Amino acid sequence: MFSKKLRFALVSFIAISVLASLLTVGFSGHAQSGGTFLIEKSVIAGGGGSAAGGAFALDGTIGQSFAGTMSSGGTFSLDSGFWASSAAPITISGTVTYGNAMGSPAPPRFISNVLITGTGSPNVMTTTGPLGATAGQYVLSGFGANAYTVTPTKTGGVNGAVSSFDAGRIALHVAGPPNPQLTATQLIVADVSGNGVVSSFDAGQIAKFVAGPPYTAPGIGFTGTWRFTPVNIAYSSVTTNVTGQDYTALLMGEVSGNWANTGARPAGTVETEQWAVDSEDGRAKPDIIVDLPKMTASADKEIIIPVSVQGTADKGVIAYEFDLRYDPSVIRPLLNPVDLAGTVSRSLTPVVNASEPGLLRVVMYGPIALTGNGVLINLKFTAVGTPGSASPLQFERIMFNEGDPRAKASDGLIEILARAD
Repeated sequence: MFSKKLRFALVSFIAISVLASLLTVGFSGHAQSGGTFLIEKSVIAGGGGSAAGGAFALDGTIGQSFAGTMSSGGTFSLDSGFWASSAAPITISGTVTYGNAMGSPAPPRFISNVLITGTGSPNVMTTTGPLGATAGQYVLSGFGANAYTVTPTKTGGVNGAVSSFDAGRIALHVAGPPNPQLTATQLIVADVSGNGVVSSFDAGQIAKFVAGPPYTAPGIGFTGTWRFTPVNIAYSSVTTNVTGQDYTALLMGEVSGNWANTGARPAGTVETEQWAVDSEDGRAKPDIIVDLPKMTASADKEIIIPVSVQGTADKGVIAYEFDLRYDPSVIRPLLNPVDLAGTVSRSLTPVVNASEPGLLRVVMYGPIALTGNGVLINLKFTAVGTPGSASPLQFERIMFNEGDPRAKASDGLIEILARAD
């Protein structure tokens, strides 16, 4: 037979245990985990003290007597006492760099705004740092006690790096030696069609991408999309900090290796005023001069607009692109608005986009560099304006190769004459 004091102690202990199971209160902090076990972050607050009644008294507590200490054994550790909200989170960290960096700026080139997603329970995500000391770096946290797969993805951020010159580089490679051949990495990004073979078709896909809408997938294939190595990394559990989880990214279609993390690259310099013939004004003399004509045209007649060029010889120009602004109420481009016969561009392949009224976008590329001076290209329009109306001709942008050699362009004008009787 138990004594009254012992019976009271046993009943009190049982009551307190039941109370503990019913009144468990969540508290901010981190769960204890390791291997396959998980102790959720919950405690009973207010334990300790004495319970007294009549001739009986019970001294006791709910919790651990060594609060704030670390108990370790094997591969597991237990923080004693109440859950601490100040504990540092478990993290996975690393850096994302560009895998086809050539020329300037010198590698490594870090990639901002890459989405890093940890798929598990719960799902977690973060992005790589912006420009500055943390560019390309990520720290992923908030893991549960289960397996995770971490995957990098990125959309956009082409930064003007895919151009007609990339199409030209592919054309050179396809033409074969002694033309410069692409490296193993360049061959990966050149295969924008995804068929495993780099061909002139890939060059055409890139040129369509540069020319812009309405050229859309699958017409432009994988141009402008990002690929990562490794594709992802799997973790059976994340119980300690994991560092050095790095990824390499490639931008499909960016063959020349000029992508930079600092925003859009210059898309060609257009100067409409007369450049100085020396350096007195602080500007270097342009390498190539492009001129649009000032001319007249009869109403309802086809117009051939010759664009002249000086300075292309020995510059290694295998590609160029431009956006030409005009007044669509005065002139309109023909269905096939480019004529290369007898021009210095006759060895190049054109891709034309005239879908937006008032804007003609032309992309040119090929394996044979421009030589000599003369007519760069002939543009074919129809005069639709009334007699006396006029349309300005203005290069909104023009770029040879990737901006080197540099170019200067002058504006032109088309005036509509009275109809001939």
